[in-house]
Amino acid sequence: MDNLLVICADRDNDLGKKAGVKGPVIGREKNLEAASKLALADPTESDANSIFAAVKKFDEVKKDVKNAQVATITGHSKAGFQSDKELNRQLDIVLSKFKAEGFVLVTDGAEDDQIVPILQSRAKVVSKEIVIIKQAQQIESAFFTVKEAMKDPYIARIVFGIPAILLLLYVALGTMSFQIIALIFGIYLLMKGFGIEEPLIHILRSATDGVSVQRSSFPFYVGSIFIAAFGVITAYNLYLTMQFSDPLLDSARIIQATYLFVALAALSVVVGRCVDVVHLKKAFLLRKYMLTGISIILFWWILDTATLVLLREVDLNFFLLTILGSFVVLLISFRLSEVLDIREKVTKLLIGLPIYNMNGTWIGRVEAVDKKKKSITYVKSETNKSIELTKKKFFFKKGKIVASA
Repeated sequence: MDNLLVICADRDNDLGKKAGVKGPVIGREKNLEAASKLALADPTESDANSIFAAVKKFDEVKKDVKNAQVATITGHSKAGFQSDKELNRQLDIVLSKFKAEGFVLVTDGAEDDQIVPILQSRAKVVSKEIVIIKQAQQIESAFFTVKEAMKDPYIARIVFGIPAILLLLYVALGTMSFQIIALIFGIYLLMKGFGIEEPLIHILRSATDGVSVQRSSFPFYVGSIFIAAFGVITAYNLYLTMQFSDPLLDSARIIQATYLFVALAALSVVVGRCVDVVHLKKAFLLRKYMLTGISIILFWWILDTATLVLLREVDLNFFLLTILGSFVVLLISFRLSEVLDIREKVTKLLIGLPIYNMNGTWIGRVEAVDKKKKSITYVKSETNKSIELTKKKFFFKKGKIVASA
């Protein structure tokens, strides 16, 4: 591999906020200058050490690689979509000046999951180095250590967040508070003990990272929260008014009251995702989200019918018919949803998607499509010339277009 780019990513833009340096920073000398400014502005900032490490790695790579470059890209102070959007923009700028065939990622380890997919959408990540900052052997002040630790969102969530929730529940629930608090705390300890907490937080973070007030999908995400809350309130009111005779059946009836609300909340999120993928030029995901929405409806139908069987309101034959009907509906949905699959079509939904050559190098973006000719047109990044490709000369792969000729 001849062209390697050593890259460092500052996802929360500390380089811009603290040192006043705008990204992207390209070249050895400019990166040394930027790291020095950041280190002087905040000597405790780990991103400065990461940039220095990137420069060191660049010096090592340059000995073995014909053509190498080092660059630092910065994100946005608002994490999530805004940050990733800025990182993508700056990465395109860097690649327009240096045609990288592979990346060597230098990171402090905190943001691997976010930056790696962005790099892999352009070229291969051939190496990754994690920078670990060594601490002093003796801690001068225990108070300072605790104070700094409390700034960690994870620690703060446990030390402050959980007791705060328990206190609020105690005030809100009155005489019932001890049982409810014990239930919630028991569920949390169960999740913690079996390692469920972190995957759940990761799923929730993935679901909320794309939420932005600047998108037309924002009302759907907010609506899903209120719909779920209405479900909890409905179940709670039913609990207060119910005369318990059979604990199992009565509990099932209370939980059943939330099914529809949970399904509607999930569907609201799916609709929001559909709006987002159209807005972000990722229409190839529409079929996936359509099938997800249908699956949510069918899951609610099966679960509700199973609960009715448990409550002895319908017989088992009706439940079996529900399963069969769900299978038929899903099978028909798979066939009909092929209309939304753009991988084998030339539509306007392809406009804006990145184009790569067979080696995985980014060469441009789709500027126009011609349905009659079944062709796409893109501007070649090296020459700024418009290139037309017919359907036989490109194919669709994992959200990007690959030119085969």
